[in-house]
Amino acid sequence: MAGGQDWNIRGSFESRHCNDPIRSLVDHGKFKPNPDKELIRLNVGDPTFYKNLPPSPVVIQAVTDVLQAGKDNDYKRTPGMAEARVALAKKFSYPVNPVHEDHVIITSGCAQAVQFALTTLCDPGTNILIPKPGYSMYKVNAACRQLEARYYNLLPEKSWQVDIEHMESLIDDKTRCIILVNPSNPCGSVYSKEHLLEIVAVAEKHRLPILADEIYGGVVYGGAEFHPLASLTDRVPILTCSGIGKRYLVPGWRTGWLILHDNHGRLEDVRVCLNNLWARILGSCGPIQAALPRILSEVPDDFFENTNRHLEAASKLVYEKLSTVSCLTPVKPQGAMYMLFGIKVDQLDGIADDLQFAQELMSEESVFILPGYIFKYPNYLRIVLLAPETLISEAMDRIAAFCQRRMKVKQAEKDKRQWVVL
Repeated sequence: MAGGQDWNIRGSFESRHCNDPIRSLVDHGKFKPNPDKELIRLNVGDPTFYKNLPPSPVVIQAVTDVLQAGKDNDYKRTPGMAEARVALAKKFSYPVNPVHEDHVIITSGCAQAVQFALTTLCDPGTNILIPKPGYSMYKVNAACRQLEARYYNLLPEKSWQVDIEHMESLIDDKTRCIILVNPSNPCGSVYSKEHLLEIVAVAEKHRLPILADEIYGGVVYGGAEFHPLASLTDRVPILTCSGIGKRYLVPGWRTGWLILHDNHGRLEDVRVCLNNLWARILGSCGPIQAALPRILSEVPDDFFENTNRHLEAASKLVYEKLSTVSCLTPVKPQGAMYMLFGIKVDQLDGIADDLQFAQELMSEESVFILPGYIFKYPNYLRIVLLAPETLISEAMDRIAAFCQRRMKVKQAEKDKRQWVVL
């Protein structure tokens, strides 16, 4: 038959459901910038995008030395190089929760660590608890593995703390793990020690492991303190996923890790199964693994402090400017590289929801930000705080101008008397 209609070749269930809403929106959404205005992209969570936050010279030199030596261009054993796993075990051991190198697996980025952890923990038909708002990767992982994603609420009025009661209400005998993202993408929240222990108590009560996504660990500011979850308790088995991409500003190097914090042997079967699963691959990038001990131990503190200072200044600028616009409700972040702000659609003409706000903002002001529905949180939008301060300031002024034009008449007249460009 013409056109091959007698053939019945179809993609698998897993591949059909690996549809990332962020990629779909960026690649296929109706986002066309105003040709008369420079495009400002505040949608990209890539710290290398604007070239204003370079990696540490120590990191560059460590990899350069490995490449010049030419000894690590081979396949590495699947769990990772012994020296790199020892370095990770040392760095992420805590008095209450020491780690042995056998409980460390090196992966191709934090995303792969998450994928392998969920594949090992969960069978089709089981469920996982995911924060809402939350990064879309977890929804994608659940859908393609035929897992039920159950979303526990984060509370904007409490700086995106977990609604503990709601979280616990979602647990049943098919729940396999609680996913905790701290510091948070997309919220920029950082949880206190006391709040983290509340979450641990729920997990302990229901005998559930916690998958702790700490890719932004240490990326904090505004007086916040980051507490690695495994540093607080050994009562609950914790699978910590992280990597060098965000904190060390080298996301394209695709090197991450999965660490099993499990002093009581509750994850022993999971550890064995993880090693079985890793037979699918031949390990992550050899030269980066070889450089990892130096990267982890030699990058000076002031490198991280410089990144955090930039993010703090950017977050303060965004928060102060957006707080002057009555139809917007920004939530102050304390970590990661993002923040969310809400929109009051009833005060805006021609704006039905967050997606239309983002599309119209792009077409009129050439500012690209992501709508909150992608993160399961409609009528909020996410701003990335990585751009140079001048561009962020310009973008906030454009957002304010857009809102002023769209404001319904009575509200606009009231705001005209109050608006001052910061």
